[in-house]
Amino acid sequence: MSSTSALKVFVYALDIVCALLALVLISFGIYVVVSYDLNEIGGLSAYAFIYLGAVALVILLWGYLSAWKESVCCTVTFVVFLWLIIATQFAVVFLLIHNESSVASNLANPIEATWEEELNSPGAMSIYQNWFQCCGRGSPQDYIVNERLPPETCFRNHDKSKAENLIPNGCRKEFENYWLQLLQIFNILGCVLIGIELLISVISIRLCNSIRNDQRRSYF
Repeated sequence: MSSTSALKVFVYALDIVCALLALVLISFGIYVVVSYDLNEIGGLSAYAFIYLGAVALVILLWGYLSAWKESVCCTVTFVVFLWLIIATQFAVVFLLIHNESSVASNLANPIEATWEEELNSPGAMSIYQNWFQCCGRGSPQDYIVNERLPPETCFRNHDKSKAENLIPNGCRKEFENYWLQLLQIFNILGCVLIGIELLISVISIRLCNSIRNDQRRSYF
């Protein structure tokens, strides 16, 4: 296998890995947008993940076609635009990482509406209380101050016979921790995506040189 062919295979393989990461980031962003009633910060963070993945897919398709056609001009242009994309992606990921706690807090805001619904229609909080093993918005005290006893979902194994089974953790904090863990995972994936894109840019430069050398040899 020639040097050019080997580099093309390497670029194709990295393109596939990047495309899969990009699809994961896009899917996460879409899931957040579709599944929750978001405020401005929550919505921006979700669309940021969609942006990270979408621009990667577009530029990687360009890179794939450039390598396939063995076009020096297209490959050089691809690398230049890829660096520009990487710069914007880095800025987005930096902001997401720097504001992880704030974003997680804003993404957890839907629980406020669920708590208000719980006060008017008992049982609305059950999904969160069963999911996160928590009780009330901030603690079981939220039920008591509203002249209600904590429901079965506030007790471990739904066993209300023992007071020590009452779960002390509030759902708001648990929901924020859930989002914080997810954000940390997907921010890492964003960093990995950028790292692989940088590697693709380096290999694409080498591929460009290899294609140019092959073209020069063909003249002799």
